[in-house]
Amino acid sequence: MGAEQSTYHEHKQPECHASATNSPAKQRAKMDDIVVVATGTHPPARTTWNDPDVIKLHEIPTFQPLLKGLLSGQTTVNNSKLERLDSQQVLKLCLRYQDHLHQCAEAVAFDQNALVKRIKEMDLSVEALYGVMQERQKRYAKYAEQIQKVNEMSAILRRIQMGIDQTVPLMEKLNSLLPENERLEPFSMRADKDIKYQ
Repeated sequence: MGAEQSTYHEHKQPECHASATNSPAKQRAKMDDIVVVATGTHPPARTTWNDPDVIKLHEIPTFQPLLKGLLSGQTTVNNSKLERLDSQQVLKLCLRYQDHLHQCAEAVAFDQNALVKRIKEMDLSVEALYGVMQERQKRYAKYAEQIQKVNEMSAILRRIQMGIDQTVPLMEKLNSLLPENERLEPFSMRADKDIKYQ
């Protein structure tokens, strides 16, 4: 039984090696079959000479603190007396700033006065225009009232005309029934007396 298994494994191992070496995946993975489309381009390395941030930092001018007696990082005072701000220079700075604020306030006051003056002028113009429009509205209201009266008068005249149109044929019929010596003249609302009725 053990001898048979050993012979079985001896026969199987070459087949496994042959299948592993002859697989199509292994054959496709040869270096000769790989085609390079384009070589990659690497950006130039950033150094302290071409770094834009470093260049901007170098462009910043150097400056000193207002009080130079004790700089940052120092543990002892070099001078026996700390350097202080000059009061006269500070006073000049404050006076200059006060003068600047005064000039700004004068400019704002001038513009404000001009704006107030312009607003008053516009108020007067609007008030005058409002008065003119009120007068025109009153005049148009009178015209509208007169037109309303004309419309009412026209409606009354139409009703009168309808009444006459209904009455005249009855009068003519009644007049034709009377004897000739008692008949009335033909009715006419026109001033022309030569109209003859048939």
